[in-house]
Amino acid sequence: MPFDDIAQRMKKLGFTVYEAKAYISLLQNHPATRYELSNNSGVPRSAIYDTIRKLENLGAVNGLYTEPKKYMPLPPDQLFDLLERQFKERIDDVRSSMEKFETSVEPGHLWNIVGYENMIHKAREMIDRAEKSIYVSIWQREADLLKKEIERAFNRGVTIIAFSFTELHLPAECTYSYGLPEEDLEKFWDHKIIMVVDQQELIMGEADNRFPKKTAWTHNTAIVDIATNHMILDITLYGMRNEKNVSDRVISMQKGDSNELQELLTHSSGVNFEKQVKNLTE
Repeated sequence: MPFDDIAQRMKKLGFTVYEAKAYISLLQNHPATRYELSNNSGVPRSAIYDTIRKLENLGAVNGLYTEPKKYMPLPPDQLFDLLERQFKERIDDVRSSMEKFETSVEPGHLWNIVGYENMIHKAREMIDRAEKSIYVSIWQREADLLKKEIERAFNRGVTIIAFSFTELHLPAECTYSYGLPEEDLEKFWDHKIIMVVDQQELIMGEADNRFPKKTAWTHNTAIVDIATNHMILDITLYGMRNEKNVSDRVISMQKGDSNELQELLTHSSGVNFEKQVKNLTE
């Protein structure tokens, strides 16, 4: 990966561009004096002293007892461990300081998650918290980004039911996929995601990696149920079109008394397709 691209990514960890460039340069050429580091990294000499000082305070570089003084970088794996520990300590500190505050924020409020990366982060958090079930309607691009978390959930016994109009490769109890090429669907449809975790938590909206769109996240029971029923309908129509029995999975997704839905699915054979859809959606 190009030098500047890595530096830009390190900015997300709290580094300035100068700090990132200095650290990466040291990984490539070490030990190095400040003069050498400035020449190698492109960090101006006027800024290299302050840059090195901040990296030393962070623990990302270490000064050697040489004359002139030379610097060594902390290996990347150790740097990431250090950053994780520091960030966790800061979170724990702020969390404990806020425990005394009472809040009137309603748990059923509808929150906006702005931006593609934030949407993916929230989806990963939800999957990692899942205890019983994950119902997801998704495109393969987003499924690839969530695959590691979904695999972990699947391995710990979480029931996963997945639906997609695109090709879909996920570990799941059941995957219902029309297998349509993603690039063809993109010509007239935008990527979308619906994911319900433990029948209690929902993220839903456009999955647009080009523009900072808003995605809804909520624990609101009514909205969660509406989204779940939307996926139930998609899976039911998939079963009808492909002559596959999806009744067990659809029933397992339904909250409360599902006798009427069970009866509809059980006796659906031989009924006109349009009539089935009409009955299900009324």
